[in-house]
Amino acid sequence: MNLSNMMLLGAESGNPIMLIILFAIIILVLFVMPMFSRRKQMKEINETFEKLAVGDEIMTIGGIMGKVVELKTHESGEKLMVIETGEGENKMTMTFTIQALRLNYTKTKQRQEQLAKEKAQREAAKMSKDKNQNELALEEVTPDEVEEVPTQDAEAKLNE
Repeated sequence: MNLSNMMLLGAESGNPIMLIILFAIIILVLFVMPMFSRRKQMKEINETFEKLAVGDEIMTIGGIMGKVVELKTHESGEKLMVIETGEGENKMTMTFTIQALRLNYTKTKQRQEQLAKEKAQREAAKMSKDKNQNELALEEVTPDEVEEVPTQDAEAKLNE
């Protein structure tokens, strides 16, 4: 009998210890699982913030798109980014906390270009490997092993 069946039987029979154990396991799962996913999410956010640089094209969580012109730290210790949006007379600078960052288009483009280069290199390596294998296969065949394919003239001589 597995643990879940024993707990259910214990809870049905009125055994308070089994009922307490069942609730403790449920509460433990509900508290522990979100902590792990939250840690992973915070790690990704921190990596994104560390990679942010002046000149990056970004989008804020409010949908404002612009270019980072300055990164600074407020006296409270909070990281701030100054972005520039618009063109010509409509050009404007705004200051946001670093947590307002949603997407870093510059880093995304660089990552896509890097992945494309790696894919091209893998394909080139595969093509050269296939070419080398074909050349080796051709070198292994000796002229003695090649059968002469009869031509029409040779067939005519054989038939006479």
